[in-house]
Amino acid sequence: MPFKFSRCFLMQTPEPEKALVFYRDIMGLEQVRSKPGETELKAGEFRFFLDKGEPMGPVMEYVVPDLEAARQKLLDSGCQIIRWDGVGKSCYMRDPFGMVFNVFQETEDFKG
Repeated sequence: MPFKFSRCFLMQTPEPEKALVFYRDIMGLEQVRSKPGETELKAGEFRFFLDKGEPMGPVMEYVVPDLEAARQKLLDSGCQIIRWDGVGKSCYMRDPFGMVFNVFQETEDFKG
């Protein structure tokens, strides 16, 4: 099961509107899109997502070809599910060392 880093990372905050103003207007990131509770910014080659929620620290993302196989492998290796919404949605896990990350199933659209 190959895990590879995507170019996406996420930060949850109870005040995403204030965070957007900071990262867009102060830090100079480009706002790509926004919908209720989620904003996407461009940070060079990276995509930076701001979601409404309790802070978990920066959340990096791994992309996998098979989400359910990755889930089982991670659980067998001592990871814990934080939130699991399924393919194309948030699938947060905490590894045995405390890092929280998202697992995302790669699609043809994502490869493009």
